[in-house]
Amino acid sequence: MQTVRRSMAWFAAAMALVSVTACGGGGGDAASGGGGSGGAAGPSASPSPAPGGGAAPSPSPAPAPVPAPPPAGTPPAAPPPGSGSAPIPDPGAGTGSTPFALSITAVPQRGLKLDWTAVAGADYYRIERDVDASDGVDNFGSGALGFVPSSAPPTRTFTDLRLTEAMNHKYRVSAMTPSGAVLSTAVATVSGDLAAAVDSLSNPVDDAGGNRARAMATALRDQDVVRHVLAVGLPGANQGMGLVKVYERAPFGGAWTEVQTLSLPQAALGDFFGASVALSPNGLYLAVGVPGDDHASAGTGVNPQPSALARDVQDSGAVQVYQYVAGQGWAPDARFKAINAGAGDAFGTAVAISNDGNLLVGAPNEDSAADPGVYQPSSADAPELGDGPSNRQDRGAVYAYVNTGQGYAFDAYVKPYVTDASQSSMYFGAALAMDAAGQRVAVGAPRASYDGALAGGVSFYRVSWGPQGDPPWTRWNLLQTFGPGGDRCVDASTSPLSPAYRGLGGALSMSTDGNWLAAGYAEKGGLVPQTGQTLPANAGQVAVYRYQNNTWAWHSSPVAPAPRANDRFGTSLALVNGANGPQLLVGAPEDGAPHKGVMRAADIVPVNLPSPAEAGAAYCFVGNASDPSRPLTLKARLKSPDPQNQQWLGQATALTQDGNEFLLSGMYDGDPRALFPNVIFFGY
Repeated sequence: MQTVRRSMAWFAAAMALVSVTACGGGGGDAASGGGGSGGAAGPSASPSPAPGGGAAPSPSPAPAPVPAPPPAGTPPAAPPPGSGSAPIPDPGAGTGSTPFALSITAVPQRGLKLDWTAVAGADYYRIERDVDASDGVDNFGSGALGFVPSSAPPTRTFTDLRLTEAMNHKYRVSAMTPSGAVLSTAVATVSGDLAAAVDSLSNPVDDAGGNRARAMATALRDQDVVRHVLAVGLPGANQGMGLVKVYERAPFGGAWTEVQTLSLPQAALGDFFGASVALSPNGLYLAVGVPGDDHASAGTGVNPQPSALARDVQDSGAVQVYQYVAGQGWAPDARFKAINAGAGDAFGTAVAISNDGNLLVGAPNEDSAADPGVYQPSSADAPELGDGPSNRQDRGAVYAYVNTGQGYAFDAYVKPYVTDASQSSMYFGAALAMDAAGQRVAVGAPRASYDGALAGGVSFYRVSWGPQGDPPWTRWNLLQTFGPGGDRCVDASTSPLSPAYRGLGGALSMSTDGNWLAAGYAEKGGLVPQTGQTLPANAGQVAVYRYQNNTWAWHSSPVAPAPRANDRFGTSLALVNGANGPQLLVGAPEDGAPHKGVMRAADIVPVNLPSPAEAGAAYCFVGNASDPSRPLTLKARLKSPDPQNQQWLGQATALTQDGNEFLLSGMYDGDPRALFPNVIFFGY
């Protein structure tokens, strides 16, 4: 594993630079600055505004107190976007008018570097930040972001920023006298694409085999040491045997570090281990789908031990669950096969796992003709499990397994609600989502006809995992089903990358609190009934649902701001909900917009000729914490810092659980001439 760093020569060519000549005297400027995620603040121990961490020295008889710099290594507080305060009183005139220039440069590790010209007579420099320069109002907050003594180089770098917020930052540097008066100020606003600030992590693993998309999942673990956790499934690696890379980083920033590589000890070609991955939000359980597994099942499918004479069941699928052990890493916990494993069922196409380790597995190509409902079969001979002359090809199913604390037990077998008893090829279980407690569950069926023929749909359940003496049909309650409205004409297929799997519900993401769900509809074209907008063919859309008063309701339908045919917006999704409301990242792997890095929503315009073609992108949307009923709004479009033809960035997306980093992955590119060969993911 290596972390890719761009050369300084490349930075010089790519950096976004802003220079502003300052106004001297400091009159009329607010005196203190806003916080935000960034690097440590605090000057060295040489002459500074606050030697030893105390108040700045000042001449008698009227000292003016100066805020003490925070200890080295302390990250500044992060105000919400657009936050600020009332105008702050003028700190007083400086000793003279000495204009100076301030520039801002994008640097690695999601960073911004401030450089300014030294000011004669300055004792130290105070740095302040306005987190939302786009609102046209200077709001530099209520405290200095950092201090630099005049004896140090006139520069400061802030890293680990959320680039979709950093693109709107404005910075003010004030040259200060020993008494705390402003000698002069300079202001600069961030501009450019910030491509040089985009993180990347590479590994020379060729995972192009089998034409399978990568998968990503995140968690925040607080067990031995607090860590962000990222699992990346590479199902095409090792000629389709597959593997999973697990990465970690500190909660307040720093580089991602690979901590473990997982694979099956007896993997076979075409197993596609890693085609789906799910982390429990607390980072203690990891589920990995193996939809191409051919082994036979036995018993209830939990840790099956089939007879040596049992015949393989091609592409029946499997799931492997790992548990995190402090000081040891990820250890195998249990293996799962469907109790009725059938050829081509693709059990493991989707997985979801709760903080307690309770597991859901999707088998979108399961064929039994069981009526809609919830079952608890005791053996594979149960009549509802069999494939017979009346089977329903690829209708799909979901399997539930409860973690009892002493091991896993098969809990439920779920068949979909249907509007036509003869309908097949619904692919129920193609996508799954579950809250941290495992009580709210969503299942995607991208070729269902819930509201619009073959247009797909989402089923919402309320689930209780115990007591185990109660039958599952009393603990699984189907709350609602949703369809997109409008018909779709699409052929059935068993390929998870085919259009059949890209109706509504082809991708799902639920917030850990279970109050928000996003459902992708990557093949959407034509009228969006909920908004009245008309989209080009296969432009794609997302449906966002909100849980309130014990029910789910449609909330909004985000689309690309300049939708193009075949962009397939909504192929992948990542959703978190925090203090600032929901954040949504939407992958559009065939987007061909001609820019790199980050582009503000206001700057996005229609593109007639994509370049590079199918480079891919993702779109960042945010909700409104003070009024959650308002539709999500677009913040930015994210592209590779070096877009390439058919890079398909956005096939997999993820957000750290705190919402501070956006992660994108695409297809393998081993070209050594590329700026980012063998990249696994980018971070924004």
